[in-house]
Amino acid sequence: MKLTEKQKNCKYCHYPYKKMWMFNNLLYLQIEFDAGEYYLRVMPNDDPEDVGALYDLTDEEKIYTCLKCGRPLNEEEEQ
Repeated sequence: MKLTEKQKNCKYCHYPYKKMWMFNNLLYLQIEFDAGEYYLRVMPNDDPEDVGALYDLTDEEKIYTCLKCGRPLNEEEEQ
């Protein structure tokens, strides 16, 4: 697959993966690559006083497309 310039330069789906902050910086989403698969992880910020009961909230879901640039994550880029 041929990538667009936006997809080639996306800070969210290329290492080092940029965090996508939500809810006034209480939680963030982050794409990570692990064991040949891409995952979208939901994580709280590191301050338990800010997030209260959400401090223990973490979750992840396997994804196949970048949320920000639309790059298919399960295809190799054409050279």
